[in-house]
Amino acid sequence: MALLYPQNTGMIVTYQNRPFYHPARYKSMALSITLLISLLMSNVLRASDGNSEVPLATFDFAIAETLNAIGHPPKFLSGLEGYETYSRQEGILPHATNLGYRHLPNLELLSSDPPQHILISPPAHASLLPRLRKIADVKEYPLYRHADIEDVHNDWDTIEELTRQLGDLAGQPDAAENYIEQSNEHFTSLKRTLTGIDSPVLLVRLMDERHARVYGAGSVEGMMLNRLGLQNAWQGDLGQWGMTTVSATPLFDIDAKLVFLDSPYGPDGGVRQLLSDGQWRHLPSVKQGNYTIIPVNYWSWGGLPAARRFADSLVSRLIESDNIDSASADTSQ
Repeated sequence: MALLYPQNTGMIVTYQNRPFYHPARYKSMALSITLLISLLMSNVLRASDGNSEVPLATFDFAIAETLNAIGHPPKFLSGLEGYETYSRQEGILPHATNLGYRHLPNLELLSSDPPQHILISPPAHASLLPRLRKIADVKEYPLYRHADIEDVHNDWDTIEELTRQLGDLAGQPDAAENYIEQSNEHFTSLKRTLTGIDSPVLLVRLMDERHARVYGAGSVEGMMLNRLGLQNAWQGDLGQWGMTTVSATPLFDIDAKLVFLDSPYGPDGGVRQLLSDGQWRHLPSVKQGNYTIIPVNYWSWGGLPAARRFADSLVSRLIESDNIDSASADTSQ
């Protein structure tokens, strides 16, 4: 005689003292086991993918922000707090370990959990190479004026190549190419909106009542003026970092649209205060109101992400200023 135990969730039936599973329940259990195995395998694969990510450390923000843009942020970054302040991007790399001061990274902390690669941009940190190579493999990515000792390089090509190289290193080549393509489309679109602006542009950061920095080739600012089809009004010498410090005197003879870069460290309204005092207010372009001020919310020697942030601010303010100038001209006629 067979005894059925309906209260048993396994639907076990006893027949001739031998238990057996009901076929329907067996199929259900088999399906559950299959789903469980699939779930476990999925978790294993995800864990494997996570472990397969290349842990990277870098001391350069152009490298860090490019890695972040293609979906592979660095595990370590020196100078993180300084970069956040300068570019006004608090929490840009929330999961990166800060290695401290940019020029004196905490190598003890880095060696306690070594990355697979350490990425630098010479000439910065070149003196640390012997010590860095004892911690991990070091890869060097010279940028801007340091990218080619013959000075025949193109800054734009260098930044695109950096993006591709980092994409290959991080195992994200498609993401890198997509980001380059999207950036190019974005800049082309911005360039189309500037067709009505034909005057040269002079990029200036006021340092104090007497001194200013001007920017050109070898910086994000200079690279983007060229990419957007704008003429840089500064044709004088530039330092190795794509900028030079000048007094007000040489700026009086330049007829251009003045673009003042706000200081990332100065107080709000600091530029306007300097423009209202001393000799800066006598600059022809300032007296004519032919100037604008843009925020510095990017790294001046950054990668494509910095270029996009600068370009957006620049184009927006130039168009806004041009519209104001056009309106003023109409009302004066």
